[in-house]
Amino acid sequence: MDPQRTREKHKGITSRKIKPVYLMHQEGISDLEKKAVLDGASELIQLAEVPGINLIDFGVWRNKDYKNTDGSLKEYQSVDWYVQKGRETSRNKKQLNAKEMQDALMYEPWRYSSEGGHPHFDIFVVHEDIYYPKTNFFPETAFVIGVGGKDIGTTLSTYRFRGLDNKSRYECIKTETMHELGHVFGLIPPERTKKIEEKLGRHCSDICIMRQGLELPKDWINMTKDRLRDGALCPLCKDNLKEYFRK
Repeated sequence: MDPQRTREKHKGITSRKIKPVYLMHQEGISDLEKKAVLDGASELIQLAEVPGINLIDFGVWRNKDYKNTDGSLKEYQSVDWYVQKGRETSRNKKQLNAKEMQDALMYEPWRYSSEGGHPHFDIFVVHEDIYYPKTNFFPETAFVIGVGGKDIGTTLSTYRFRGLDNKSRYECIKTETMHELGHVFGLIPPERTKKIEEKLGRHCSDICIMRQGLELPKDWINMTKDRLRDGALCPLCKDNLKEYFRK
């Protein structure tokens, strides 16, 4: 039986979506940045009011024997390989290709019991700058701070916040994590018609962490101030988040 297709329900929650969140990060992520990511993910899970979703920290993950005999990296066996995918397909030496890294998360064998893995959500954090290449979804090639794929996971970069003081950097990375993980958890759903904007994907137009932040770091600093003052999610996004786990 495919665990992804199990549809038994407990207290109205779809059990196939009750799966752990795996965190792995590039070597060089600071303790402060890691704490911000973990705290942001934990808070969003709490807002979803879903029991049983565990957050598992794999750190700088490297499987046993993650290198070939010639020293090259084996596919899907270390965080280094995911970073390498972003680097070797990049348009320049100063950025990583976020699409390639996100695609690697999507197709990794660790999602499937037949490959020795388990269903899960991913959070993959790097400290290098990232960009997303021109596609129908992203009409212009541009740097990004994160990419979130519904039901799959998110690739995050802390690079654009490294010039901030420690408190601001922590809070902005926490906001970033909650925003991108929100996309993983189905925000903003296609059936929603109120308080939405279409800017590089569907976003909320209310005072909410799910609105779009195009100017960095200014928009994210302002979004973070709103989060600290008014809470992370507007009422509509909070309802959408809870509904995601009940479909």
